[in-house]
Amino acid sequence: MSLKFLIIPVFLIGTLFLGQIPDSFGHGLGSETMPPVMIGDLEATLEVNSSTIYTDIDGEEKGIRQISIDFFETFTNIESNKVQTIDNVTFQVELIKSGNVIISETFQRDDGVLIMNLTPSNNEQVQVMERETFASFFGLASEQYNFEGAIFENGGLYEFEISVLTINSYDNVLTDPAYYELGISIEETTRYEIDDVNYGKQELGIVTFFDQITEFDYNAETKEITFSFPFQWDQNTIDQTTVIHEEVLVPKAYGDLLVAKYVATLNGLDLPEAMINIDDFSADDRIVHIVVSQKELQEIFSNNEFRENKITMTLKPENDLPLSGVTENGQFKVNLWWDSELKSGQTSILYFDILDTFLKDRPIAASYDLKIFHDGEQISQTNDVSSDSKEESNRYEFLIPEDVSGIINVKFEELADSKVANLQIPLIVDRKDSVSGYQIPEWVKNNAGWWADGQIPDSAFIDGVEFLIKQEIIVVSIIETKVGDEIGIPDWIKTNAGWWADGQIDDKTFATGIEYLIKIGLIVV
Repeated sequence: MSLKFLIIPVFLIGTLFLGQIPDSFGHGLGSETMPPVMIGDLEATLEVNSSTIYTDIDGEEKGIRQISIDFFETFTNIESNKVQTIDNVTFQVELIKSGNVIISETFQRDDGVLIMNLTPSNNEQVQVMERETFASFFGLASEQYNFEGAIFENGGLYEFEISVLTINSYDNVLTDPAYYELGISIEETTRYEIDDVNYGKQELGIVTFFDQITEFDYNAETKEITFSFPFQWDQNTIDQTTVIHEEVLVPKAYGDLLVAKYVATLNGLDLPEAMINIDDFSADDRIVHIVVSQKELQEIFSNNEFRENKITMTLKPENDLPLSGVTENGQFKVNLWWDSELKSGQTSILYFDILDTFLKDRPIAASYDLKIFHDGEQISQTNDVSSDSKEESNRYEFLIPEDVSGIINVKFEELADSKVANLQIPLIVDRKDSVSGYQIPEWVKNNAGWWADGQIPDSAFIDGVEFLIKQEIIVVSIIETKVGDEIGIPDWIKTNAGWWADGQIDDKTFATGIEYLIKIGLIVV
């Protein structure tokens, strides 16, 4: 007997492989009950739950990944609504990460419930820690097994292979053990610092509910965010995957990305508008959800061939304007735009609509205070009642003082006289053009060519590039991130250097190799 399943917190994906049992798919609730199997005359079910518990460890908040595995007699008595536990269950569990077995243990559970706590620590090798008895996060009073290791610091895909070896008595060894394969995707948030020419240092973020993010890029000119993660493009993976869910975190202090609509792609293919959802209810970040259904994945897989087993997603504004935001209480949405660039010493007109989110973004007549600030000082103010017409937007004409340049904040306060109906949108006065993040002098190509031909060693090339970046002779996009340890320079980077020296690829393509060396720590800037 064998079952295979992939479970994701919030979104679960999976299927069952068992001769006499039909396929079963996850329902996306953070837990899954497998279809029953017959063991002799006993009908049994495996239930899997996963969650992250945040707790203080040595003065630092860390997430403990808790996995609950429950093997019980299938519920059949509707009137009593009682689940009958199976006693004396022996579980054989292997936990696999990135192709490496990091846990291989046998557990005997008197009540058929196995709870594993995966705790991040500084230990390079996974260690079995003390066992504890207390009510688990899932409300189960059961002995818990604690594992510690540095590998649990990161999310991504964790693979489990679980065999049920005994039931009812530890002497009752099953001749045909129930076998399950589970892929559990642990939510992970990664932050990337960018330095925008107008808004300064900002942190974009990706929350992945599938596998770890392996590549990230932000193009300041097109305002396009690009990120990648592993994905096995085969029918088996598609069958197991109910949904791909990724979240892009946009700081609310970064006005250029606070647009009303975005467009997104998956491996270069346009995604439907319905798969992109904006969540403005967080205080610091806008959350842009990209949710790709199994149906859409199947269509993409059936109609395309991909050379690499990964998914690359892009997200960018559909248009630069309008900008938009939602008030603190979630009741009102404001769309804001203007006709011409905002310039110091000139009169400008802001246009805006105030919409009721509870009425499907219908324009609403609501009182408002509109104030404009620069460096904490108010430079303009008005108050009125907004228009409820779909044909006529609101407008405010104001003079920008000659000494005001850079970021100004447009604040809508106390909409409809509510003290919690407030919203702030940052704008730019005297906007600077975004310059290319890749500036590499032509003479550097000679060094790259010598290195590609083996005339200078790796260390000399690395030291030289590091010096040129620090002296700002070479300018590349510096993005802070963490990637696994590397023992040397990948061959593709040296190949790119040779092609670049020969004029076969452009500066940006070569610069991606330099950025990669910065990310993995071989170049320190």
